[in-house]
Amino acid sequence: MNFAKLTAYLETFYNEKNIPGLGMAMYHKHQPIYEHYAGFSDVENQIPFSGDSIFRLYSATKVVTCTALLQLLEQGRYKLTDPLYEYIPEFKHMLVRHTLPDGTVELLPAQNSITIEHLFTMTAGIETIHTDAVQRAVAASNGEGQTLTVIKALAQEPLAFEPGSHFKYTVCHDVLAALLEVITGQTFGHYLQQNIFEPLGMKDTSFQLKDESRFCKLYNNFNAQTHQAESVGETILLQPGRAYESGGGGLFSTVPDYIVFAEALCRYGLAPNGERILRPETVDAMRSPRLSPIARQDFDRFGGASKYGYSYGLGVRTLVNREDNNSLSQNGEFGWDGARGCYVVIDPESEVTLFYAQQENGSPWYRWHGTVRNYAYASIWQA
Repeated sequence: MNFAKLTAYLETFYNEKNIPGLGMAMYHKHQPIYEHYAGFSDVENQIPFSGDSIFRLYSATKVVTCTALLQLLEQGRYKLTDPLYEYIPEFKHMLVRHTLPDGTVELLPAQNSITIEHLFTMTAGIETIHTDAVQRAVAASNGEGQTLTVIKALAQEPLAFEPGSHFKYTVCHDVLAALLEVITGQTFGHYLQQNIFEPLGMKDTSFQLKDESRFCKLYNNFNAQTHQAESVGETILLQPGRAYESGGGGLFSTVPDYIVFAEALCRYGLAPNGERILRPETVDAMRSPRLSPIARQDFDRFGGASKYGYSYGLGVRTLVNREDNNSLSQNGEFGWDGARGCYVVIDPESEVTLFYAQQENGSPWYRWHGTVRNYAYASIWQA
């Protein structure tokens, strides 16, 4: 193994890609083989980005959310084909928007019920969390906006399309979080703490920031030459209310925490410390492509070049044609990414797990994720 080229590439990110700081960790054959940090979590105060740095996962949260729901599937608490309304009755009588030839929009009753699998695969037709009904529900709760309360209010919004007919990347996994609360009687965060974070020793991963002194600054359009950004602070509204726990993007974590979680999935559900969070057959179900041909076309348009060769499984991208992506990973590799640049690769066939983290809004991170991946794989093979 030789990680010199990978390290040199990552070291260019501050000056050449305007990334304030980054971290990366990697396993091969279920052993930790690489960990590297560069740049700063706080440029102004010259605080290095490190294994202690806490950042938002944004949509890399989704892999955790879907793992939690799959734990309940293993326990027989629901079936993927179950209608959502059996658990959250507000979703029983849904309307669907239909655009007529003259451009007007007509609302018609949905012909199909939203199923739980539709939520996993982003084919439910549910759109944004930011609706008038949600705002009223949050106001009525004095700004708390608990997860289940918000999702029940979301059911008042018409669907974008007939459930199951298309793919649209929206807040479906937030709805999964509310579903878990109904099934378990626990808050989503409490369930994750008991069933994933504590068993795996993920001491810094939570919906609540555990140590503000270690939190990476949220730079928006950072400029390495001036050491300044257009702004510093949250620009993505993840919480309509104070108590809301977003299954689609709300978790804080660290590189050492998340790589352990990802490695557990690479080991077919068995964590490095011997704790099992999923069965092997469930991990295979998670990474199996699930989209219809029409929904796959939607996914291709959504993902662009960074998702060429991938389809979508139960909440994760899954590689189905490695040649289309010039990928050194194997078909069946799966994972996801996040709005400020986090990126996870889980490849059971190659026995490779990697997690790359950054927290900068404005950079085209989707352009270099594949390069990071291929440098990492090539490093394993180099003498």
